[in-house]
Amino acid sequence: MRELAVYYCLHCGRYGYYQLVRNAVCANCDIKMSLLDMPYIQFIHLDREQRDELLSGMILRYNQSITTRIIQADRTHNTRHVVAKLNNYIQELEAENKKLNETVEWMHQTIWDLLEKNKKLERQLQNSTPPEQPD
Repeated sequence: MRELAVYYCLHCGRYGYYQLVRNAVCANCDIKMSLLDMPYIQFIHLDREQRDELLSGMILRYNQSITTRIIQADRTHNTRHVVAKLNNYIQELEAENKKLNETVEWMHQTIWDLLEKNKKLERQLQNSTPPEQPD
């Protein structure tokens, strides 16, 4: 009877133990799996982290397009630069809003001052004009 061998998928990293090459087909990707250059006995004595490190290294070594796919997905979902731009834009808008509010307050105060001056002038005019004498 043949010994078990370890096969892994270059696309997704799934691995399995098979005696025959023709049975080594990835259940996820439905493609032929590659033979791992390590005996079955040695592989099963690795812990999970060691297996992951070994398989990810093999995938990256023999399939450069996967790094491109990983980086592209990260770039697509990376919003840090968008958030930074939006924060800068918000700060600019807040500064502009502060200036506009100060201008509105100044205009409001100026209008009230002018209205007060106008009332004082009207009162002065009313008080300073002598009553008209009938003819």
